Amino acid sequence: MPEHVITARIEIEAPPAVVREKFLQFDQLPKYHQNGFFKSIRTVVPNAPLIVGTQLHVVIELATMEPPIVGNSPTTFCWAGKGLLGTFNGNHSFHFTESQVTKGATTFIQEEKFDGLLTFMVGEGAVAKMLGMREKTKNGFESFNRDFKKWVESGK
Repeated sequence: MPEHVITARIEIEAPPAVVREKFLQFDQLPKYHQNGFFKSIRTVVPNAPLIVGTQLHVVIELATMEPPIVGNSPTTFCWAGKGLLGTFNGNHSFHFTESQVTKGATTFIQEEKFDGLLTFMVGEGAVAKMLGMREKTKNGFESFNRDFKKWVESGK
């Protein structure tokens, strides 16, 4: 089964450590990304540490899921969503790397790697285009990135 990847990147005028710190303030998401692709991100158990294995509760436009955190480092935060019987899996990651474009800034990358029996729905074939999930997901990532950038750069 082929893997499909959707990526959105943006330059944010703040150091990677600041961008990551702001990103992990999940309770602020509704303030800067109102009516957006991501509705909420929180731990299933309130105030649980953001460590590998902690279960998240993630609500997006297309679904609600409870994936475990599979990585949390100074440069990456990621979770792994698993569909029923491996039908539609997604490894979602956020990367905070030093910008090669602007000194002192961050290249923020949001990426999802899909695999499983139903991943053709986010591929580039005719059925996928008809369903529009790839485009909707990419647009959702880009809108989140723009809103997040604006919030981080506002200093609020």
